[in-house]
Amino acid sequence: MEGTFEKLFLAGLGLLDLTREKAEKLVEELVKKGEVAKEKQSEFVEKLLEKTEKGRSEIEKIVERTITKVMKKLDIAAKSDIEKLIKKIDELGKKLEK
Repeated sequence: MEGTFEKLFLAGLGLLDLTREKAEKLVEELVKKGEVAKEKQSEFVEKLLEKTEKGRSEIEKIVERTITKVMKKLDIAAKSDIEKLIKKIDELGKKLEK
């Protein structure tokens, strides 16, 4: 079961948007082919969905880190940096008005 599971998980990024319905259909096909025991079907679906979510989370983290690195290399200000500057400008404007 584990080898089949890994093959399915690593089959491509298309599995990252795997819904419960798609997972159930996929596992039904594996049961028909004899690659998953019928009594293990629901357990397999849950494991597949769990691994898919973990994979999605890992990819999101990788993308986030990569974007952060690129922004730093390109010297692009983050939204939080811009918000801090706006706040400082507002504070200075209020001081000037007094």
